[in-house]
Amino acid sequence: MNVKESIKNYILSELVSDKENSSLSETDQLIESGIIDSLGIMKLIGFLEDNLSVQIDDMELVPENFASIAAITSLVEKKLSD
Repeated sequence: MNVKESIKNYILSELVSDKENSSLSETDQLIESGIIDSLGIMKLIGFLEDNLSVQIDDMELVPENFASIAAITSLVEKKLSD
């Protein structure tokens, strides 16, 4: 499973409250649409750090980095390549 699939699966299984509406594209706006909130971001960061071996710095905790699956994937892949 690649980084994007791991992130998407985690969001769908752990953060989406409406399980009947579980279709999610990589560009869907997660924060704006209410799919994730600040607590959800903190849970997601824990998942990323524990499962994908990245460390998210405080200065990276901006909405743009968590706006969509594509944005989160980009952040993680950048961290993995450093």
